[in-house]
Amino acid sequence: MLVALRITIGWHFLYEGVWKVENADQFSALPFLTQAKGPFAQMFYAMSPDLDGTGRLKTVKQEVTWGVQKDIKVDVVPKDVKPGIPVSDDAKPRLETSRRVEEKTEEIKIFPAYFIPVKEIYDFAGKIDDLSTEQKDDLNVAWGRFVQDMTTLLKDKETGRDKEVVGKDGEVVKEKETEIDVYLASLDRFQKAKNGPNNGPEQKKRLWKEMMTLRGELNGTLNSLDGSSRAFVNEVQRILTETQLKKSRLPEFVVTTDRIPFGLNLPFIGKSWTSFLDFSVTWALTLIGACLMLGLCTRLAAVGGGCFLIMVLMTQPPWPAIFPMAHPETGHAMIVDKNFVEMVAIFMLATLPVGRWGGLDFFIWTCVGKPLALAFKLIPAEEE
Repeated sequence: MLVALRITIGWHFLYEGVWKVENADQFSALPFLTQAKGPFAQMFYAMSPDLDGTGRLKTVKQEVTWGVQKDIKVDVVPKDVKPGIPVSDDAKPRLETSRRVEEKTEEIKIFPAYFIPVKEIYDFAGKIDDLSTEQKDDLNVAWGRFVQDMTTLLKDKETGRDKEVVGKDGEVVKEKETEIDVYLASLDRFQKAKNGPNNGPEQKKRLWKEMMTLRGELNGTLNSLDGSSRAFVNEVQRILTETQLKKSRLPEFVVTTDRIPFGLNLPFIGKSWTSFLDFSVTWALTLIGACLMLGLCTRLAAVGGGCFLIMVLMTQPPWPAIFPMAHPETGHAMIVDKNFVEMVAIFMLATLPVGRWGGLDFFIWTCVGKPLALAFKLIPAEEE
């Protein structure tokens, strides 16, 4: 029955991991972390890159140069037309459209978190050796569309209210307040209320709902920024040829606030902290489940699985007086729920040599572990 328990828990972990591998485009660890509640919630919020969006929504003024496409009408005269000789309508001079790209430089507001990684891709693509003149113009125009999208996003989200700001010369001037300014002001009020003295049940309920509302407002703006950035990356990939893309691999687009510390670029993961979290959760579950089912390094796998379940319990503790309560459809529990039961069971397996009973640990123990233990006198010598 202990072997059956080991295989059953292993199957649960393995299937969770395999599903995440096969549905990598649908799985993200961030919703799990951002929905944390209870006394440990802030620890999990800290794992989420720029959860409140203040880093991504930060704007600065910067002088930017981009390309603007202009269509010019040009008279085209066929070569075989001679003065004084009647010609057909097809051979008469006609107007054709010619493209010209002009550079424009202006000081505008930018979002550095998105502007910097997109500019890295633009600069990298522009330095590819065998770019044609047409490709360079296309890149410049695509870069201009991205810059204009950023500018338009700020203008479109003006609320009509004025706010006072200090200009370059020190004078106080009035600017239109944007939805981003309103969001940041609401976020500041929310943080002050959360850290205030009132911590009753109704206050917790109100703060949770307000937090979810603020995140909903934030997601709309961030989705627009992310969409414009990825549209530029897709446009660059369309402009470059397959040979150019293979020979000169474009940098990965990762928002600066989501980058792994110390500028690391990890194999199979890249530079994104979010990708690192997803990769870690996915393959930890898969490996723990596979080891438990095979009885391979069972004690270590059981300890790893137990620690993972502790993390799950810390994000959603089934404790009284914690808002929001678990949905009634998931059942009713207080302190002990199904995750708690599985955690106790898997830690119990870690205390037993259950991997040697119908598992690969039997061979590891017989061929390696036991001889070493006898040699170092960690276990008593067997009697004849």
